[in-house]
Amino acid sequence: MLEFEIYAPINIPINWQSELITDNEQRYDILKKHLSSIREVNTQKHCWPMGYGSLEHDNFPEFYQPCAILEIPAFEAEKEISHVKLYVYDNCLAVLHLGLIANADITNIDDLVISKRVEDLSQKYLAPILKLIYQLNPVSPLIHPSAYKFFNHNKDELINARPLWVARMLTQSKSLSAEHYLGWLKNIDAKSEILQLGSGNSLLKNKKYFSDVNRIMVMSQFHAALMDRVENLLKDNLKKFNGNYYHKNTLDSSFSNQQFRNDHIEYINIQISAAASGAQGRRRELLQQFNIAWGVNEQRERIYQLMNLTQARIDRLLQEKLRLQNRNIQTLLAFIGSLGIISLVIDLIDVENNVGHDKTAGLLDLIQFFSAEDLITLTVIIVVFITFYFYKNHE
Repeated sequence: MLEFEIYAPINIPINWQSELITDNEQRYDILKKHLSSIREVNTQKHCWPMGYGSLEHDNFPEFYQPCAILEIPAFEAEKEISHVKLYVYDNCLAVLHLGLIANADITNIDDLVISKRVEDLSQKYLAPILKLIYQLNPVSPLIHPSAYKFFNHNKDELINARPLWVARMLTQSKSLSAEHYLGWLKNIDAKSEILQLGSGNSLLKNKKYFSDVNRIMVMSQFHAALMDRVENLLKDNLKKFNGNYYHKNTLDSSFSNQQFRNDHIEYINIQISAAASGAQGRRRELLQQFNIAWGVNEQRERIYQLMNLTQARIDRLLQEKLRLQNRNIQTLLAFIGSLGIISLVIDLIDVENNVGHDKTAGLLDLIQFFSAEDLITLTVIIVVFITFYFYKNHE
């Protein structure tokens, strides 16, 4: 029999105005009151010691602390579930942590079957709760789903409780060597004396380190999910801001949203830097191990490159829009100026009809060879031609 520690990031309809948060007590009190009408969950404070009290403490910023832990008793109906907690974070993300018991040997475990089972359980017990949360009316600094600016999630994505991925961890048996688990681990991205960390499967060397590993695993899963969604968002924006296809009449609102996203990404990077500095003791080493294994620094660099590329594309679109606006304004001014020609012709016709000029020869004598209607028509054609020529050749 094997007991897996499962970690699965999930989208949820809980999002904060991050920069308005003063402390985690504020978030917890607001969230507890917000969820008080939902009997299917118990809202608890996270038990991680924060600050600089001892080496058991970490000085994580609020952004990288769970605002609450939700306990969901309905999961207990499943005999294979030993424990379950939902770590609720910011930016529409939570990390589902559950203990899953499998009556099988390590040599014949199917990871996809485990992942599918976790997905089914999450959608069975968690999706109805997320639907209820979505229907609540939050108070600031909680944000209503209809007002989300950073992520453009539709309702289904926020309430379907489908894990973004499923990570599995086993604790090494005292009677078995680490080599016994190599076939299940498949690949090890980074090793330490505490943890053999893979992309999907990981092995905890000693159960006494579980508290440290669990804290960093939950936080790292949240960060990985957040960065993955940010990267995908920026890739989608690159497509949307393609100047050949983008509708410029919606550029202003999209540009404003992108500026907000750029600012928020910078805010996130400041927070993860603070979290890395605030990790203490074994957890600092573990966090570095996660960063190396999952290519956190490389991903951060990709995100910056995508930000810069997206911004450059927006700038080009804005320059094109300004150029077009200037072109239209200048063309309009040219047209208004050209209307003076019509006024001049009308005045000349009036003068030709009302002023004697038999003793002289000049422009008025030419005008009398044409009818007034023909002169005005010809003048209008000239004005239109001048305006069109100016429009086509204005840069």
